[in-house]
Amino acid sequence: MANPFISPAHVDPLSSGADAYSDRFSWEDAPQRIAYFLLVGLTAALLYSYWNMLQLTSEAWNQPQYSHGFIIPLIALYMMWSMRPNPGAQEGPVEQRESLMGLCDADTLRNGSMACGLVAVVGYFSGISLLTGLAGIAFALLCIGMLAYILLGQPLSGVTSAERWIGLAVIVAAYAARIIAAKYSMDPVDRLSFVVALFGLFVLVGGWRLISWAGPAVGFLLFMYPLPTVIEGRLMPNLQKLAAVCSEISLTILGLPVVRQGNSIFVDGMPLNIAEACSGLRMLTIFIAMTVAMAFLIKRPWWDKLIMLLSAIPIAIVSNVLRILAIALLFMVIPTDWHMFGVDMEEVFHRTVHDYAGYAMMIPALGLLFIELKLLSLLSVQEEGIEIHSTGVGAPGAYTPQ
Repeated sequence: MANPFISPAHVDPLSSGADAYSDRFSWEDAPQRIAYFLLVGLTAALLYSYWNMLQLTSEAWNQPQYSHGFIIPLIALYMMWSMRPNPGAQEGPVEQRESLMGLCDADTLRNGSMACGLVAVVGYFSGISLLTGLAGIAFALLCIGMLAYILLGQPLSGVTSAERWIGLAVIVAAYAARIIAAKYSMDPVDRLSFVVALFGLFVLVGGWRLISWAGPAVGFLLFMYPLPTVIEGRLMPNLQKLAAVCSEISLTILGLPVVRQGNSIFVDGMPLNIAEACSGLRMLTIFIAMTVAMAFLIKRPWWDKLIMLLSAIPIAIVSNVLRILAIALLFMVIPTDWHMFGVDMEEVFHRTVHDYAGYAMMIPALGLLFIELKLLSLLSVQEEGIEIHSTGVGAPGAYTPQ
């Protein structure tokens, strides 16, 4: 079965024809071998040159609304792994799997990278900032190692001079933007320049052919950044007000006595403040990121994906309102003056429910998205595709995933 993410008939628009590149990776092919190590090495160098910016970004991950930031690079790597054109290099029969120039096989490279990830996780949950010290080094090695694992066996040939000049120009423009951002303290521009530079690097080494399956993962890295302060400052109050109004209406429909004063709700005399943490910004950013990733990974018509993306914001808002309703109802059933072993259990319960209800609401949000996709599948007529193989694809002995 052909890879659902890559068209088998894809021809490089800047090449002279289907024979301008090889569809199979080989360590004996010097240009591909050089391209592989260049891509991995220059990505590591780019990561190092932007490390101070990434460390500042990781500080924002300590805020509740951006606590998902550290997982975005891992999701991006998963997207790249899922969309790679030659999955047989890592998943085929053992004798057909690629190795790193015979030094180690693909599984060893993957397991070593995951071991670095384990060190980063232990450091993170020990209270160390993720991109600081040993945890930061381990996280960087995890990302670079998994990139090297994913690229094993993927064709990296046929890049034209025009593509290389375009890639180089993009990198130069990205670093120029970073210099300007550093001079005028424009953090959002500095963060954006990293993704632009990485995109240019992929074009420089792998051309549009590499971008066709790795580009979405590179762009997805934008979700690891916090929103610019100006946008967040305008968005947060509106989300707080919307959450308060919708919660007031919902509680009234349930027959509860509700009085709203600004962003505070009094349910049967019990105050419930819709603070910034309850605005729904965290749910909004996380759920939109997840929806974008799903849109790239699922095999559905483009209009289904568009509807799914457009529905991400209302689903996130509904889920946040459900969270506030659940908190209000649970707070009402907990007796006041509840103590156990000298501990104020009411305060402990309130804090626990408030902190973890947001994570629990991801379940109904995904449930609503699943129902939406089911309904769209009933309304959409699936098109029957005809696979067209270009020269070199489907060669004898090539691994084809079932």
